[in-house]
Amino acid sequence: MYSYANRFCDGFNFFGRYPAGGSILFILGIVLIGVIVYLAVRKGGIGGTGQDSESPLDLLQKRYVNGDISKEEYLEKKDILKGRR
Repeated sequence: MYSYANRFCDGFNFFGRYPAGGSILFILGIVLIGVIVYLAVRKGGIGGTGQDSESPLDLLQKRYVNGDISKEEYLEKKDILKGRR
C-alpha cells in the first residue's frame, strides 16, 4: 500500500523518479539559508550589539561639527532631544 508519507517524500527523492525536482529544491533551500545568514551577519542582526547605529545626539553633533547647522540650531535641537523642552 502507498502511504501518505511515501507520497509526501516523492518530490524530495534525489535519486528517484524526479531527480531534478528534488535537487533543485535542495539547492534552493541551501541558497535561501545562505542568504539569510549573510544578511543577519552583515546587519549585525542575530546577537548583534547594535553598536553600528548612532544615537540622535551623535548625529546632531556630527551635523554641527560639519557645519550643516548653526550653534543656535544645534543647542535648540539638543535641548529637544534631551527632553528639556
